[in-house]
Amino acid sequence: MLFGTMAAPLAAQTPEPPIWVVEDDNSTIYMIGTVHMMRDGVDWESPELAEILDEADSVWLEIDSFEPPANLFGLIMASGMSPDRPLSSLLNEEEMAGLQTILDEHGVPLDSFDGLRPWYAYLQISALMLVEAGFDPEGGIDMHIKARADQMGTPVMGFETFEEQFETLSGMDEDVQLDVLRQTIIEYEEAKTELVDQLESWIDGDLSTLETETAEIAEELEGFYDVLFVERNHGFVDGIEDILDGKGTALVAVGLGHYVGPDSIPEILRERGYTVERR
Repeated sequence: MLFGTMAAPLAAQTPEPPIWVVEDDNSTIYMIGTVHMMRDGVDWESPELAEILDEADSVWLEIDSFEPPANLFGLIMASGMSPDRPLSSLLNEEEMAGLQTILDEHGVPLDSFDGLRPWYAYLQISALMLVEAGFDPEGGIDMHIKARADQMGTPVMGFETFEEQFETLSGMDEDVQLDVLRQTIIEYEEAKTELVDQLESWIDGDLSTLETETAEIAEELEGFYDVLFVERNHGFVDGIEDILDGKGTALVAVGLGHYVGPDSIPEILRERGYTVERR
């Protein structure tokens, strides 16, 4: 569900991450995948992407700013905490033991975690995994793209707001939240070896491992998949159609998982009658 972890250095070769293109008479939209954390020294930017960034009239990310909102604490308290339904009352003994093991590795007291709602606990565990593996929370591809766009004076817009993302995650049924939390706990160690394959393959232009993982999420975590991928992908495509109503060249950069599978952004665009080219 994340895309990155610790591994041997990537092979020294020109990166070729996939780029999708959709256009009409007066608009061209390039679409690429991003990850929110990246290891230092990983070469992911292809020459073609660098050229697109130079010529883009606008850049569209999931959100347009990475600065925490002023009401972040209130959002966490309102939608991320549930002291009246602690995790210890929702997970079984084996699951709690697995959670304890993960938290012990990072020196995080279980008591400080117990009052989190399952969706927020899942996010925190996922972040711990990436930081443990040497990923920089300030080094995401989306952050890099925004910094480049800001340097060039290119407008940066967001399809979603920070608050909307919180609402999407916190609005999942509790059973769905628990399903993804349980799987994250159970597969924590295994994921650290699998996720790097997805990232390396993507950089090489091969989406097969990412497609396999996304298909597994759709099958094993259907509710989570519907909320995090299907519904949001339709929202992204609505936004892309709005961009096409204008003119010029735009770069759309959202998470890798939104570009693979039958419910992906490219497939939804095709279903709506657009020709989508992959480069």
